[in-house]
Amino acid sequence: MKTSDILICISRLLFPFILLYGFYIIINGHLTPGGGFQGGAILATAILISYFIYPEKIRDLNLLIKLEKYVFMVILIIASISLFTKGEIFTSFISIEKSNSFKSLFLIILNLFIGIKVSTGLILIFSTFIEEGK
Repeated sequence: MKTSDILICISRLLFPFILLYGFYIIINGHLTPGGGFQGGAILATAILISYFIYPEKIRDLNLLIKLEKYVFMVILIIASISLFTKGEIFTSFISIEKSNSFKSLFLIILNLFIGIKVSTGLILIFSTFIEEGK
């Protein structure tokens, strides 16, 4: 099945802007509505648009599966550090006396990892559906 030239042109034009918007949502998630999940879904949308036009781009799904697992482990490790520093799990391990810039940096890093995890997960789900349909 041939992909429409208009769809190819529009997707090439929109791809960098969708990626930029996804990272914007992830990075500003601690200040505005949004964050890792919403930004990750937007990033997955950008990559899946290019995947529908060029199906050979995502060749090795095993690499994406490994990346998703490693990112999940990093999220769990970051979240578990607070168990040793504050005695509670899934809280910020940065003390309350620190400035807001340290706390913001912690949230940005956590949102970034969550965004990568969500985007790889969604890409794997949809690409698996596409591969099963072939």
